[in-house]
Amino acid sequence: MHEASGSQSFVTQSILHIQDQLTNPTAELTDAIAHGLGSSDAAEIEAKRLQLLALVNDLAKKIQSEPSHDDKHYVSRFEAVGLFQSALSKVFSDVPNLQAYGDWNPLWIITEIEVLAHKVHALLGAIHQDETGKQQPAWAAIISEMLRLRTFDDRAPYPPGAPNATPLPDECEVVLLADWGGDNDAAKKIAAVVRKQNPGYAIHLGDIYYGGTKHECEKFLALWPMRVDMADAVSAIRPEGSFALNGNHEMYSGGEYYFSTVLPAFDQKQPFFCLENANWRLIGLDTAYADGHLKPQSPGDALTAQWNWLVGLLTKSKKATIFLTHHQPVSGHHQEFLDSQPLRDDIRDLLAINGIGNDAIFGWFFGHEHRCVLYDDTAVNYNARLIGNGCIPHEVQREKASDPGCTPAEYFNRKETSPGSNTAVSSFVKLSFSGVKLSVEYVDETFTTWGEETWYADGGRLGGKKFVEEDGAQP
Repeated sequence: MHEASGSQSFVTQSILHIQDQLTNPTAELTDAIAHGLGSSDAAEIEAKRLQLLALVNDLAKKIQSEPSHDDKHYVSRFEAVGLFQSALSKVFSDVPNLQAYGDWNPLWIITEIEVLAHKVHALLGAIHQDETGKQQPAWAAIISEMLRLRTFDDRAPYPPGAPNATPLPDECEVVLLADWGGDNDAAKKIAAVVRKQNPGYAIHLGDIYYGGTKHECEKFLALWPMRVDMADAVSAIRPEGSFALNGNHEMYSGGEYYFSTVLPAFDQKQPFFCLENANWRLIGLDTAYADGHLKPQSPGDALTAQWNWLVGLLTKSKKATIFLTHHQPVSGHHQEFLDSQPLRDDIRDLLAINGIGNDAIFGWFFGHEHRCVLYDDTAVNYNARLIGNGCIPHEVQREKASDPGCTPAEYFNRKETSPGSNTAVSSFVKLSFSGVKLSVEYVDETFTTWGEETWYADGGRLGGKKFVEEDGAQP
């Protein structure tokens, strides 16, 4: 991900520039659309221009109305804007004389670009050459790239079938990464720390930025920490022990490359899975394909196989079960709490099924929000842990408590990358299984453990050792 595409002001000005190009067509625009379409039919090109213009008009409205998520690196929650960021990032990464603008939040963005729109126009005029050898201005290359992208409305077919459970050794380590799928400095630091840990398993809880495109999924795999030789970052991927969940950003491009590129690299047949041993069960679930839902919404729903498989697992045997999802079932923030209501409704229906029961979920790790939060275990029916701060720089969380009416939180990770930076450190979770004991360690990009807790499968979810913060960042 090119860091220039993480500036909301830069992305906004880029959209406005391309809006102007589409409004006032030129031969270069016609050529860009023809290249993206693979057609020189004039009527088809004009119809696509008008369609693109309507899309970009909508993008301009969306990005200027999008509320802040306190991310220092802008990642849009609007699907179409995210895809635009994907196209912008890919084109900029391919233009050698623009790569100097890759440092995070560079001064030229927060001063000149925000004030002088013509600077953006000049940068978008740089000549880009794509993989076919086609040379055109960067703005035209972005249009060509946009035309090649699938959208959420054109979702890729869902992989059929259901997986068998993968045996999990009684003694092993599992690393959980969430919202880590961007090849920026934070993601690279996290990957390096994970390789040093040398776990038996690594699981990504979803979000490959900005839109789960082919280019971005390939970058994700190139940086994936599980390698045949853990001391060699460019050795072959180790598919054994590698798992990936679907995220909303993968679905911006219809999930096409998550299904066709990431899953085959991990030898993973479906976007859901189960790892289990005698005491514990890790269940990874796809909440992204149906936009935050887990339960099928209609006959023939693609989620039916996953739902039936899950019901079968939970009614078959009783173990300490930990859910892994991209989307959050609870939240300490008002809007995100409202957004997660459909998933809570689905879980309510799941637990009401005969033979499952309210205590079926021991713990739940999830992402989507770019924070690390431990929620109050006495306020929820499962130990809820938000770990979605894998690589997107965001402001340090300053609040002392959750918003009124939302899920009460006990701990927020407030550690900064450096004193006074107001940028939260990225981190991941390491699960160390040892019989009935599970140590949960929260590790950051500096290879520092900022907190740790212990769960016991035979002691109930409230019977473990309470979280202890170790880095002193909690005020």
